[in-house]
Amino acid sequence: MHQNNRIISWIISFLFSICMVISISYDQRDNWSLIICDKKHMISALIVTMILTMIVHMIMNVLYSKAGKSFIRLKTQANSGIGEKIFDHHPIAVPWSILIVLWLPNYILYFPGCLTYDIIRQYEQFFSGNLTNHHPVLTTLFEGMFVKFGRNIGCQNVGIAVYLLFTLLFTSGVFAICFYWMHKKNTKYWIRFTGLAFYGFFPIWSAYARTAVKDTLFYPIFVLFVLFIFDIVLEPEKIFDSKVKSILFLIVSLLLCLVRHNGFYILIFTMPFCIVGVKKYRRQLIVLFIIMVAFWEVYQKAILPMAGVKPGGKQEMLSIPFQQTARYVKYYRNDVSTEEEKVIRKVLDYDTIGKNYDPDLSDPVKNTYKQKDEYLKDYFNIWFEMLKKHPTAYIQATLNGTYGYWGYMTEIRYPYGYYVQPESMDIYQKEYKIYYLEKTKYIRDIYHGVLDTIYQKTPLTLFTKPMIYLWILIGLLGMVCSFKKTIRYWIAFLPVVTSFLICLASPVNGDMRYMLPITASTILYVAFVNEIIYKEYNKF
Repeated sequence: MHQNNRIISWIISFLFSICMVISISYDQRDNWSLIICDKKHMISALIVTMILTMIVHMIMNVLYSKAGKSFIRLKTQANSGIGEKIFDHHPIAVPWSILIVLWLPNYILYFPGCLTYDIIRQYEQFFSGNLTNHHPVLTTLFEGMFVKFGRNIGCQNVGIAVYLLFTLLFTSGVFAICFYWMHKKNTKYWIRFTGLAFYGFFPIWSAYARTAVKDTLFYPIFVLFVLFIFDIVLEPEKIFDSKVKSILFLIVSLLLCLVRHNGFYILIFTMPFCIVGVKKYRRQLIVLFIIMVAFWEVYQKAILPMAGVKPGGKQEMLSIPFQQTARYVKYYRNDVSTEEEKVIRKVLDYDTIGKNYDPDLSDPVKNTYKQKDEYLKDYFNIWFEMLKKHPTAYIQATLNGTYGYWGYMTEIRYPYGYYVQPESMDIYQKEYKIYYLEKTKYIRDIYHGVLDTIYQKTPLTLFTKPMIYLWILIGLLGMVCSFKKTIRYWIAFLPVVTSFLICLASPVNGDMRYMLPITASTILYVAFVNEIIYKEYNKF
């Protein structure tokens, strides 16, 4: 094994072990008492970390060695088997058809589809005309259009069902494009079969394809953006020597921002590094980046206000500091000065944030935000003063609110999608009473029971843990950085790195919905690493 591989393997193994030990403590006790409450626990945690580090290092050595040899080896494959028929004869049509067939039973069982709290609020905005950009207004208009169509023909359910059929076809079509990209790169069949099985049989994909929520538009567009980034770092001439592909890249990048606000952060973190790394086409990248940023500024500051769309609240970006304040108030209330309390009251409901503090969900705290942005400067001044008094409160609030993404978490929110309607919501009961077909209830109960058994009581439960996808990607990035010839390709990982950071800042701990872009891209990164290692070590 190459020396760089060993060093990187040790680093990743150590980080993984620390994350596992810390996360187990928070999973069981919502604090770090299993690690540092006394000398005995500290020694035990240290021993476990060391043992786990050595075990993971040995596993990574084997995986790096086998994967490295496999990726470097010539990609000549037998052209007479089922792999060629599925992935090469009609590289888009066949995988797309297979995914549609595998997903349709879920769509039919839960017809006309599953609603969510967010989508109903978007419907209400659409029909009332009181549009805000709290949820991306483009998705509000697009989704609302289908419901309006249903109401116009006398059946709201039909409108929702048609929209969700579109999302099913769109998402499966994007995944089919992924297989087309692998076909062009002659990716090894075992990677393509793994991807087809993952997209086809892991129920989270078919479940979200028939669930009305803005994420079902975002993560397929994110995947398309990732594919463009792959081509930009691998073969930029194929993008920038073609006006059509350059325009398509621009459209995908803009849609990435329009269907979810997070997309803009992914864009501004990724593009500058592409500009630096892809020297030959730097001018084209700079022009495109300027167009993207200019469009976003005009859209946010001119088009939306002119259309009467109100801006979304800033509380969505403040989950971390608000949760830190709430934990501080809960555990150190007596140390809050009169001035600090006065400032907090201007921003949040001081009387309830400590009592209602949920370490895994920021909604009970951030939803008390009083929309008085002018007091945020004062708030952050006292936030910093409180940090100096009890820094561990802030550290623990952050670890407790994010460990589900980087460590082990027993209870993952919606681990394989949504299966029930939001019947506890007043607006749902009044306007959107959409129920599944009674004739399929018996089959639905059996199906859901099977899913619970498979994904909660067998090793396949790992697929429902956000951390598994993060650590696979970290391992792949480590492999890229361990070879001198491939280290420059780390830029391609920036979209998923940024997406992961967004997950950490999200209001929910360990929610697979926020991890969908990363989860959907994981198998693509395996194919990408296969391509760059093969390409760099088989040049003639």
